[in-house]
Amino acid sequence: MTNEPKTREEYRQQKEAEEAAFKQRDQERLRTEREYAREQQKEALKAVTEDEPETATRRTKKVDPPAVKRMKKRLNWAIGITFGLIIIVYLILFFL
Repeated sequence: MTNEPKTREEYRQQKEAEEAAFKQRDQERLRTEREYAREQQKEALKAVTEDEPETATRRTKKVDPPAVKRMKKRLNWAIGITFGLIIIVYLILFFL
């Protein structure tokens, strides 16, 4: 690389060469990434089908522990009480 100024044509050719090289590298990178993604999907599918063939094809019902059931019940009560109190407040505001 010399410090002498380039003509517009030389500069344009240099930029086009750089862009072409970048596009080629980018296409190679994308191709490699797609291949890697396909391999990972195949490995994941193979691992699922080999490890647990029953659970992959059969749906299991999720059972909540007792603490979760209690929390659901309390939350439902809290929502109901809050809703009731809001209605009472509106009634008081409109009629008093």
